[in-house]
Amino acid sequence: MGGGYLLIILILLVVTNGITYGASQLTSDGVSYQKQDGNLTTVKSALDELITKSSKVNDLEKKVTDYEKGVHYLFDVAKVGDYVSYDAGIWASATAKPTKQGDFGGNEANKNKGYSVSLCDNTTTSLNGWRVLSKDEENKTVTIVHAGQPECYYHVYNSENQSSSVKALNERANKYKNTIYADSAHALDYNEAKEITTNISSTEDDLRKTGARYWLATPYNDDALYYVSTTGSINNNGYNFDSWGFRPVIVLKSSVITTGKGQDQVGNSDTWIIA
Repeated sequence: MGGGYLLIILILLVVTNGITYGASQLTSDGVSYQKQDGNLTTVKSALDELITKSSKVNDLEKKVTDYEKGVHYLFDVAKVGDYVSYDAGIWASATAKPTKQGDFGGNEANKNKGYSVSLCDNTTTSLNGWRVLSKDEENKTVTIVHAGQPECYYHVYNSENQSSSVKALNERANKYKNTIYADSAHALDYNEAKEITTNISSTEDDLRKTGARYWLATPYNDDALYYVSTTGSINNNGYNFDSWGFRPVIVLKSSVITTGKGQDQVGNSDTWIIA
């Protein structure tokens, strides 16, 4: 207004040191006062500062609102089979493929644990990352499983090895537990693998069929373990022994949120990014 912001004065005249000024002569850039810090400023400068701060607050509030609109609990948006950007960490060192009962290995150094090992026996998989295995409606939690096989495990058909192998597989899964997001960890078992298709037959569902053979942490009898074949069927041959893959399972905390979809640590696109 005029030469700046017009200082609105409730009285029509102001008398200072015996000199009378008309209210129309008093503008915000012509009236000064002393701030609490002792510095002198004009009303216009104070108003400009206030307007700038108000603008910054409005911008911040908008950013917060936009962020909140894009944030959801993972449970509310993720579906079974979806990829999730869970990070289990990096391998500190390489380990050779196992050749004796109870050993794990086959991984590469300085590589994210979301990647699959290239070969355990004579089969391999191109699947990497982590996928939604199931959802618990009562507890509002999401359970994820490694899409492929991050390691190999060697099991030998023997009554002394059956229980120790189940224990070893479940304990090993804790190597993939990121405590920021995970409540618990275990190895994929028979019931979980069967539930994917509700039967044990061959399948094209790549949530179970990875292209490679892998162990399940469930005993078939006193000597053998269940395993999944290259066709996706669940088998229980008593003679099974070899270096095959295994798939860790992670039960996520109900508080895990996602900011939407993007690319995960191993290059999968269309993945739920968790924060």
